[in-house]
Order: sequence, then C-alpha cells, then structure tokens
Amino acid sequence: MPGSGKTLFANLLKEKGFTVISMGDALRKRYEKDAKYGERLMDYAKRIREIYGDGVVARLSIEEITQSTTKIAFEGVRSLAEVEEFKRIGEPLIVAIHASPQLRYSRMTARMRADDSTDVNILRKRDLDEISLGIGGVIAMADYVVVNDSTVEEFKKKSTDIIERILR
Repeated sequence: MPGSGKTLFANLLKEKGFTVISMGDALRKRYEKDAKYGERLMDYAKRIREIYGDGVVARLSIEEITQSTTKIAFEGVRSLAEVEEFKRIGEPLIVAIHASPQLRYSRMTARMRADDSTDVNILRKRDLDEISLGIGGVIAMADYVVVNDSTVEEFKKKSTDIIERILR
C-alpha cells in the first residue's frame, strides 16, 4: 500500500545487485503518452486495465527488462493477474510490505510526493482504489511479509534478513 516502505525496500534490493523496475514508472510512461486531459493516474490505470486486461501494467513493466538484467524485482504489484504475467518469464516471489493505515498516512503527509495529500479522506480513497485493483490478493499470497511499524533501522534489518533468505 502507499507509504508502506516499498521504495526503501527496493533501494535495499538495488544495493544487493537487483535491477528494480517500478511498475508505477512503467505506467507513468504510458500515461504521459496517451492519458486524457486531466485524467488522474489511478483513473488511467483503471481504464487501461479495462481495455487491455488486469495484467497490462505487468506487461508494460516486463518491456523495461534489458538483456543484461539478471536479478529483477518489480516494485508496485497490484493484482494477482500481474503476478501471473510475471510467471510467464520466471518464478516470482512476492514480498509484501505492511504498515497500518495511520502510520502510512503519517508518512505520506510528511513526504508529500506529487500524489500524496494531507487530507485523510483522500488518502483513504486512494487506499480503496488500490484495494479495488486487487492488491489484497497479492498481499494474502505473499511469500514473505515485512511489517514496517518501527524505525527505519529496524525495517532495514528485517528487510535485509528477508533479501538474504531470498538470495540463498
């Protein structure tokens, strides 16, 4: 979910030699080319899923792979259909990063990225939009879960332990 710590986890993967492909970035590339005027990114994501199927963002992300890529991580999986797309190219492991809504909202209001808000109702709607895409199924089927409810240092330690287990 937004604000859970996915980007920090992705940065730790990069330190371990992974190529991290942000599914949000792959979606934004397409969005910049053909979104309707004033269309929110989430609305665009829903629209292209209706047209091309629930795995479309995974397919866009797979296009970002280069031949020199050996260890790949996709950041931002939102549905089991996307996981199925990744199974076409390998044997994906799912790592879910969990934090409570209250903690995530606090983080998002502090960081204030372009799609963040200080309005809890807007953040809750964003969560509901994410859930409607099927993220709950991905979290439920995760091979590993990192609970990010403490300090950055503690999260890094938990995450590094899981990354090391994956690499073995």
